[in-house]
Amino acid sequence: MADAGLLIGWERVVPGRETHAVELWGEMLVYLKTLHAEGHIDRFEPVLLGAHGGQLNGFVLVYASQERLDAVRNSEAFLVLNVRANKTLDGFMVVRAHVGEEAARILRLYATA
Repeated sequence: MADAGLLIGWERVVPGRETHAVELWGEMLVYLKTLHAEGHIDRFEPVLLGAHGGQLNGFVLVYASQERLDAVRNSEAFLVLNVRANKTLDGFMVVRAHVGEEAARILRLYATA
């Protein structure tokens, strides 16, 4: 059961790299579907944000145990996708996400600090 998340986000496509960005998006979805089918992640959710004037314009939220996410994040396939994304997307980020009971625990700690 997923007790952790990984946010893979971006600001915008580097000008002139639009075609490559579309190809990379497709490859990322295939990669995540494979990870899900093989049991490395519990699920994932791609999100495209509407115009809002902010810096985050889209992200994928990946759910799994922290141990499985750490293994994915350190895999060569994930690192290669990261390198390619950094060359294609401005503001590319990969951030640990606290979800479910872990988010509740963090909020309880915040309330007592």
